[in-house]
Amino acid sequence: MSHLHTQRRVRRFDQRGAAALAVALVLLFGMTVTAFFASRGMIFEQRTSANQYRSTKAFEVAEAGLEWAVARMNDESFAVAAPSCGVMGAGGVATLTERYLARNAGGFVWAGGARRLAACRISAAGAVNCNCPSPGTAPSFATAFDAEARFLVEFVAGPDPTSMRIISRGCTNAGATCELGAGTPDASAVVTALFKIRPAVPSAPGAGLVTGAGASTGGNLTIINKDPRSNGITINSGSIVDAGGSTSVVTLDGTPPRASILDNDPALRNLTNADSTGELYFRSFFNEGFTDYRSSPNTWVITSGSCAAYSGRCTQCTGNAGTCGTAVSDAYRDNNVERFWSDVNIDLRGNNGPNAADRSIHGSPTRPLAIASTANIDFSGAITAYGMFYAASSSADANYISPGNGGATVYGSIITRGNFLKGTGNMRVIYDANLFNPQNQPMLLVRVPGSWRDSLNEL
Repeated sequence: MSHLHTQRRVRRFDQRGAAALAVALVLLFGMTVTAFFASRGMIFEQRTSANQYRSTKAFEVAEAGLEWAVARMNDESFAVAAPSCGVMGAGGVATLTERYLARNAGGFVWAGGARRLAACRISAAGAVNCNCPSPGTAPSFATAFDAEARFLVEFVAGPDPTSMRIISRGCTNAGATCELGAGTPDASAVVTALFKIRPAVPSAPGAGLVTGAGASTGGNLTIINKDPRSNGITINSGSIVDAGGSTSVVTLDGTPPRASILDNDPALRNLTNADSTGELYFRSFFNEGFTDYRSSPNTWVITSGSCAAYSGRCTQCTGNAGTCGTAVSDAYRDNNVERFWSDVNIDLRGNNGPNAADRSIHGSPTRPLAIASTANIDFSGAITAYGMFYAASSSADANYISPGNGGATVYGSIITRGNFLKGTGNMRVIYDANLFNPQNQPMLLVRVPGSWRDSLNEL
């Protein structure tokens, strides 16, 4: 009996052990399956996060390319020498705008069918290296930089002659999307926007001499306006014009010279007195206020104070007016600058210091100057100047005093909000409306609201 009882007890224990083992195996299997799916979920999340990171990086790089292109196109001092970008201080070297497109009176001119492409690569440390080849040539970088992020920008004609579309493609590394070669980048994105030209001078001044107050001309001053679009107006004044000395005016054939002098103009007088600062008067000629004009990336500042706030686009001038005039000539020649702001007297003259031959001509018919000054602008010597010269801009009571010694010729227009006082010297002012056409103005691109896209399929 006892032996039989023992066998039954062993059999019961064996059955209990088998059941426990089965339960343990089931639990182990369940835990393994749970761990497997948990691990798979973590891997999926990691991959999703990595893809999101690369996608976001590519998008931000593409957006950076769009901003880079606009900033460089708006910077007339940003010169390029194929295939390098940013050759600063190189006289005669084309700007980015001049390399990729031209302009006429209607706006942009897109010659031929060549694509206009530029590219930049961005190192892990944030250093940017760009490539600006000639139209029709694809930018490229050495294979040693394949791991770096990059963007490719393309300039395309817009729906009208005064607009253009910029397309920017961003990539996390090398690939055909951003270099038009072989390979596929880890991630890529595209952004595009439409831009319009905002003219630096919204309309031609309309006369060779414009004064918000009066004018008293002495010496041998000749003002010529043969432009029928402006009715041949030689002097436009908000008050009385006293044409003394040997002053003469030349206007449209068949029009009496005195009829070309539009003095006591109520519209101009009201604009002069519209505010105490002259901001509205200034805006009517430059399409922007003092601060915007002075801080524009297209403007070079001549000042007696500090240049720290102007990012290198400035000359500190504490010398005489001739020295400050030389600073204008040097910036125009060496930095492709056409727009200036000055708070010191400027005297544009020839035979002044080294490179005197370069300083006898100020501006040109295709690159006229636009100078705004809270002090005086004078023209000395037998020089030729092209552009719009706006002096004593901060006060209606300030006089613009121009001795004008030496027989200077000014093509364009001289403007002041105060009284214009001409001394005993010789000077000719020849009104030329063609200088104020869009093709001769510093280009400023502004984004068209609502035109931004993150896909070319939406266009």
